[in-house]
Amino acid sequence: MGRKTAMHATTSSIFMIKPKASLLRFFYVLAICLGVSLQAHAAVTSLKKGAAVALPEFTLLDGSVITSESLKNKPVLLSFWASWCPYCARQNPYIQKLHEQVKDSDMQVITVSIDKEPKAASDYVKKHKYTFNVAKFTPAIKAVFGEIKVIPLVYVFDKNSIIQEVVPGEMFEEDVLDMRKYAK
Repeated sequence: MGRKTAMHATTSSIFMIKPKASLLRFFYVLAICLGVSLQAHAAVTSLKKGAAVALPEFTLLDGSVITSESLKNKPVLLSFWASWCPYCARQNPYIQKLHEQVKDSDMQVITVSIDKEPKAASDYVKKHKYTFNVAKFTPAIKAVFGEIKVIPLVYVFDKNSIIQEVVPGEMFEEDVLDMRKYAK
């Protein structure tokens, strides 16, 4: 009987050990981060690979317009970004390189700045000497793609406006340049 009591006391003391508050906070923060990440990813993936999308018109920072009609029968790489995003800052040079490499093909490279102020986007583009098309995030774009919760975010459409790639988050240079395979 003494043996059972000793084992019981040992077992009970294990369960009486309280985790440190900092460890609990870590798990709470981790759970919150995972929850936010999963929610953001779920919002991003509402348009999935294989979906046909009616591309909207894109109003560029300079006021010119890329019509949806002009995009028919052309592959399109569409990248959402912001001037304040460090991941976008690393990815945009690769988008520029891709733009330069496919400019003589039918592939259209269009980026959409989600900056609240178009001047922030235009200053950023001028500073970095980017020549890819930069559109404003308009209600028409929001109607098709929803609220953008993760940036950078890249969609690649084939010439039939069918999504071939959806890439939330930063891409490596070789991955961005691999999108040339959609240019004909």
